[in-house]
This record gives sequence, C-alpha cells and structure tokens, in this order.
Amino acid sequence: MVDKFFFIKGGAERYYFELKKLLESKGHEVIPFSMRHPENYDTPFAGDFVENLEFNDLSALTKIRQTPRIIGRVIYSQASKEAVTRLVEKVKPDIAHVHMIDHQLSPSILHAFRDYGIPVVQTCHQYKLVCPSYRLFIMHKNQVCEKCVKGDFYHAVLERCHKDSFAASALVALESYIHKAMGIYNLIDIFHVPSRFLGKKLVEAGYSPDKIWHSFYTINLEDYPYHPKSTDYVIYYGRLSEEKGVLTLLKAMLRAPEVNLYIVGDGPQRPILENFASKEQLKTVRFWGNQNGGALVRLVQQAKFVVVPSEWYDNSPLVIYESFSMGKPVIASTLGGMPELVDDGENGFHFTAGEAEDLAEKMRLLWHDPALCEKMGKNARHKAEAEFSPEAHYAKILAVYEKLIASKHK
Repeated sequence: MVDKFFFIKGGAERYYFELKKLLESKGHEVIPFSMRHPENYDTPFAGDFVENLEFNDLSALTKIRQTPRIIGRVIYSQASKEAVTRLVEKVKPDIAHVHMIDHQLSPSILHAFRDYGIPVVQTCHQYKLVCPSYRLFIMHKNQVCEKCVKGDFYHAVLERCHKDSFAASALVALESYIHKAMGIYNLIDIFHVPSRFLGKKLVEAGYSPDKIWHSFYTINLEDYPYHPKSTDYVIYYGRLSEEKGVLTLLKAMLRAPEVNLYIVGDGPQRPILENFASKEQLKTVRFWGNQNGGALVRLVQQAKFVVVPSEWYDNSPLVIYESFSMGKPVIASTLGGMPELVDDGENGFHFTAGEAEDLAEKMRLLWHDPALCEKMGKNARHKAEAEFSPEAHYAKILAVYEKLIASKHK
C-alpha cells in the first residue's frame, strides 16, 4: 500500500490507515511504501522508503539550486522506482493499492508494478489526474475551473493556479503533459473513486468507464458514537479558508438570527470571518478555534445539525461521514461529491453553493423542527452503518482485489 506520507497529513492518509488497519484485522499482510519523514509512524519497512523531499519549506534560492532534482522527482522518480522494485522483490505482493503518489513519489512506481505483473488499484482522493493543481479550483480567484479536464493543461500556467506561481504552475502543467503522453496512469487497473462526480471527470478526461469503481470511504464508527440528543446550536467544523464557504454561512446567519452557530477550526480566513461577525453584530456566532479528538467529537455530538457550505468541488468530505456516524443531519452545498453523500430531505438538505438565502431557509427549517431533525439524524446513522462501516467496506474492496488477482493469474 503506497502513499507519499506515512503519517496523518490529511483525509487521504486517514483513509489509508483506516484501510490498512481493517485489512490487517482480517489477516492480510499490508506492506507500506512511502517516503522517509520525521513524522512517520514506526514500521519495520522504514528502511525501504525513498528519501524525503519537501517543497513548501524550501527557500527560493534552495528551490532554484534544487530545480533539476525537484523536476526529476516530480515527473519521473527513478529513485522511487528502484526503491519499490527492491521492496517488491523482497515481499512479493499479490496486489498494489496506491493513494497519493504524485510529486514526492511520482507514477514511476507503476512501471515497477507492471514489470512484476502486479495488479494496481488507485484511490483517487483529489482531481490530480484531470487537473494539474489537484482541485479544479483556482485558489487565488476563489473560482471553480474545469479548463484542463480534457488535457489542455496550459490553462494551469495562464491561470497560475498552483500556488499562484507561474513557475510552480508551469511545472505541474509539464508534469501532466508528460504523464499523459506516456500513458503511465493507464497502467492502473482500477480507479477507486469515493464520489461518482470524480469518476465522471475521469471519463471526460478519456479514462475507461470500465476501470472506474465507486465506493465511499470507510471510517471507524466507534470513534464517532451515535448521539441523537442535542442542545441549542448548530456547527461548522473544518478549515477556515475561502473555498469552504464559511463567509456565505455567516451571511446566512444574518437571515437566521435565531440560530446559534459554533464555528470550529482555523485557517487563513479566520480574521476576515471574525471581523465580519463583529461588524454585523452576529451575537449568536461563536468561534472555537481548533478542537481535536474527544473535545471535537463532543462538540459535534451536542449539535442539532452540521453545515458543510463548500464552494469548491469537495470530493467526499470526511466531515459528512463523521457527522452521519454521530447521527447528525448535514446541510451541504450541491458541488462535487457532497450531494451523493447527503440525500436531500432524507438525512439533510442540499442548498445552492454561495446562496446565503437558500442556506438560511434550510437552516431555519431544521432549527424549528426538532422531530424532523431527529428523524434525519436516525437516517444519517443508518446510512453510515450501511455504507461507511468497516465491515461493509471490507466486503466490497476484497471483491475488487480478488477479481484483479484472478484476472492476472489467468
């Protein structure tokens, strides 16, 4: 199992480790491959990992000096291919399941798996295969963008969509052009997409529909216990940045002043949001900052419902999985994979992204109808048990593994 990080960096790694733990609990041996990093968890295979490569913490001068090395690693890492080849020869795996491999590892490892006849599944956690900058979103414009989906990657340079940098955008555009010309991602046998929306984008980009398999992520429901009771507030929890739509949520609060809102999290937009709330005298809004572990779970458990107002193509946000597990309805925007998770009128409501009045209407409706809120919460928990539980996920993913292994041995 491959991911460029062997610690919890984000949602991709959370799924990676949940799946690893699940498979091991069923008696499978899971061999990790990653890059070395000071935050990595302990593993007897640490010596088989490729050397660490960081981009974000390098000075401009260091980046210039290391440009040839960085380009080589991003586009086609010979070091990663050689390291994973040695590991394959040592452990002789039945199947490879890759997650986030771009940049620090590169898809060069796919050639190693091909050479040894090892079938490959990739979980697509973001839009990298159709968008050089991962997101289908221009961060510095706060704008959804699909210009590169069909292979016109030069738009990434024109829009400076990666880190608002011409050089960084040019590198990821070049990377995408080269990988497409090589057809290297065609070596993947199955693309696991946690949202059908992402699968549709892969098909638009030219990937075979026969290779795309949809299955939601899994989470350990015991970590997010069912709690149908609530107190007198609703909650947003997550990163505070423009694409998350929290400013729209505050504008909705102007139209729903009777609702008490907790905002949990931190990020670059927090000062702007706090200033807006202060200027508009939103007395029923409280900012909590970052909360983790049990403290965060308790805050969500006591909420009436959860709001996910994202204004970008959120693929399959784990906040909805967690909320459903705890029996909390979710009001979510209709972008990306969110409408597939939230069934409108069943376990929450949809609203049009960026439309404060629409959001306010849905919030008022749930706030003033405790019976509906409780019913939706029960439906949410039922969906979590049926779709997100480890047992349900294991049955589905094992069937995919077994089918691929059998096909390779024909």
